[in-house]
Amino acid sequence: MRASTLFSLAAASASTAAHLPHNTHTPVLARDDNPGCTADSFNDFDWSISDIVYNTSIVFSTPAHQVPSGIVQFNLTNPALTYTAVCKAFSSQLSGFFYGDIVYTCTEPSNATSTTFTFNAGTQLLDVNQTWTCSDEDAEYPDTFTYAGAVNLTLDCSATSYQNPNWTLGEIFLQNTTYCTQDDVTITPYLATAVA
Repeated sequence: MRASTLFSLAAASASTAAHLPHNTHTPVLARDDNPGCTADSFNDFDWSISDIVYNTSIVFSTPAHQVPSGIVQFNLTNPALTYTAVCKAFSSQLSGFFYGDIVYTCTEPSNATSTTFTFNAGTQLLDVNQTWTCSDEDAEYPDTFTYAGAVNLTLDCSATSYQNPNWTLGEIFLQNTTYCTQDDVTITPYLATAVA
């Protein structure tokens, strides 16, 4: 069996790295045998993050009762894989909704991959962590990759507020909403491991 390989890619800045979570999941056992999987995992690797949305809503059903909800979602593309991870999380934590302390799991069509992320709405720091296994070059001893990367988003947000001037019980009294979008971004891993 080939020896295990451990290597590091470009490090994140000290201020960013201090807020980054450790890998919290174990490598998956399934294998991805698409041609180029192993090579593309090594060569100038970057993730692509697209369709980024962050929305919040606080609805008052009465002047004293509020229902908060927030959502962050995006698609993550790995150049070594033929499918995209769909990442989405909901939160009702007031007042910042996402604080970077909860690890969320993305949805993907293959169990050869495991993808998680955290998001801090205050700093707009998005951290991703992905594990995948390639067997295209060696079916007997596949390579398992675990990469972590982070990016500070620059969300473009707009806020609206509505108050019902003729409110009666059973109607919405007040609603505050925020809608944020973000151009597509790339993430270069600050930490990468490969085990064969």
